[in-house]
Amino acid sequence: MTRPTHLLIHRFVPGTGPAEDGDEQREEMRAWQDLDAELRAQGTLVAGWALDESTVHLGAMSEHDADAADAETAEDRSIIFAVHAVAAEDEAAAHAVAERMPHLHYGSTEVRPVMEG
Repeated sequence: MTRPTHLLIHRFVPGTGPAEDGDEQREEMRAWQDLDAELRAQGTLVAGWALDESTVHLGAMSEHDADAADAETAEDRSIIFAVHAVAAEDEAAAHAVAERMPHLHYGSTEVRPVMEG
C-alpha cells in the first residue's frame, strides 16, 4: 500500500532568519541537509526542491490590489523558498515531519495533501 504524499511548502519573509553567508546560515544549511538525508533513508522524502526567488504571477489573480497593501500580512510578504514532497501514513505524520523543519523559528511550513487520482 502506498502512503499518501504531502507537499511541505516552506516560506519566510525576506530580511528574517540568518544572515547570508554567516555561521548561522551554514549551520541551518547543515541541518536541512541532515534532515533531508534522514528522511531519504527512512523512505519519507519523495523529492525536495529549493526554489529561486524570482517569481512571475500569471492569470486573473496576478494583479495586486493597491488598496489592500496596508492589509498585507507576513504571509503576503513571504516567499516560498523550498518544497518537499513526503510520504506519510496520515496527516499527523506529515505534520510531525513539517514540525522538524529548521526554519520554523522565523518562517513557516504549509502542509498540503496531494490529491490522489
